[in-house]
Amino acid sequence: MENKGNGKENQTFFTEWLEKLQQESWQLELLISGFAIVGIYSTRTIIADFQFYRYNEFYSELGLLVGMLTYVFKTGWLIFFINLIVHVILRGLWIGTIGLRYVSSEIDYDNMKYADRFTNFLKYKVGSYDNFIERLEKLCSVLFAYTFLLFLFCLSLFIFMFELIFLVVLFEKLFPNSQDAIAVGGLLALFFLLLGVIVFIDLISLGALKKIKDKRVSTVYFYIYRFISFITLSFLYRPLLYNFIDNSYTRKLFYFSVPYIFIVMGGYNLLENNPNPYLPDQKMLQSKGLTINDYYYDDLRNIKLQEFPNEERKINKQLLKIVSLQEFNIIGNNSAIFIRLDKNMVKLVEMDTTISPFKNSGLSMRWWFNREKIEDKTVLATKSAKEKELSTLINERKQLKKEKDVNNEAKIDSLNKLIAQRTRFWEEKINTATDIHLQNIQKKYLENISLYIDDARVELNQCFYYTHPHFKEQGLKCFFDTDTLSTGIHFVKFIRNVVEKDDEIEKDSLILPINKH
Repeated sequence: MENKGNGKENQTFFTEWLEKLQQESWQLELLISGFAIVGIYSTRTIIADFQFYRYNEFYSELGLLVGMLTYVFKTGWLIFFINLIVHVILRGLWIGTIGLRYVSSEIDYDNMKYADRFTNFLKYKVGSYDNFIERLEKLCSVLFAYTFLLFLFCLSLFIFMFELIFLVVLFEKLFPNSQDAIAVGGLLALFFLLLGVIVFIDLISLGALKKIKDKRVSTVYFYIYRFISFITLSFLYRPLLYNFIDNSYTRKLFYFSVPYIFIVMGGYNLLENNPNPYLPDQKMLQSKGLTINDYYYDDLRNIKLQEFPNEERKINKQLLKIVSLQEFNIIGNNSAIFIRLDKNMVKLVEMDTTISPFKNSGLSMRWWFNREKIEDKTVLATKSAKEKELSTLINERKQLKKEKDVNNEAKIDSLNKLIAQRTRFWEEKINTATDIHLQNIQKKYLENISLYIDDARVELNQCFYYTHPHFKEQGLKCFFDTDTLSTGIHFVKFIRNVVEKDDEIEKDSLILPINKH
């Protein structure tokens, strides 16, 4: 009996403590919101870094999965930043209303001596001042928890989509040449999606499927619900969710969460403002050489970014275009163009099966296994021939040393000279084969692009692998002469091959103006 009494006393004390804490929680809410807003605002550069890193380092399916992770970060950032700003504003308004109540107390509609029609309307619609304060208090208290619930909803949605795409990619990688296996993977993904849609319908209908009394239906849905809850990690915030939907006031916010999430995830892109309906499309202007875009020129881009403060530069950066000229205003007798080696360029080289890559694409276990390195066939054959010949000579030398015959010393010296000579010979052959391999890759890159200045072909003979300082974009930097250009405006035309669907290759071009001084 004593234990039960103690348990009840502890529960009563805990309940009273919670009641007192929730009355004083506004101070913690303001403090946490203030720090959180500052911290979240400062993470913009981290998200920008990660986004650029994703564009530069990850292509194909892996790029899609990492891109989804980037989207989670950006969506979560928007939800927290917008909601916490609103929370601080409303909580500040709440503090202001309480301060005003100390001076003015309740609203005295009768003292204003309005007409009866307006007095009755204001009493009914506006109500008492204390009710207004109470409504603000409710909204502020709920908004803090609502922010986390929205983010957790988005996180579960992205986890589900991540697993769905991963399932399809897994079957494609495990069985790349089996159409039946890929079809099975597609059917499994479709079934997986169907289960997710069923649980989503139950969620937005506030548990309509859970209310079905039929034992067979409830049993089947119970296991579907448990499975989706586990794989989306929604079981972690289930108490927060059900505490939200069991109250009529918070239930209204829950209904608003679905359109709000979709708006934050990209609905704002559905709206655009066009102040000048006579302004042509930028792609059309670039194809005609009728526009100057700062991001196609190193000098103009750097001037543009210098206008932003240090922290703002990184956030206002855009992904580097497919090409970037060294300068718009050319003063010297030569200039350069940077050609970004994007996934399209990689795909073009992959289509040539005679060219071997240096490493496998994607992730690899660098510290545990060393399987990512791939040798060129000619280089590999040369190394194999080297090892075979030198192994024979080294074994012959070992045999002479074992015999311990004084007469063999001359033969051993002769073999040492021969081994050193043949080693240099084979190293030169390996270096030559490696150089040819490097030249073939660069040549293949350059075969897919063409450069013209005023309709005159520019031969790109001096090209170097280059990591651009803009955001470490990898590519080729090619130099060309401009000493024959006359003073004034000229047009650089860049044409490249683009891999479309079904591996069809099409031409894409743009024209960039330059000014020769």
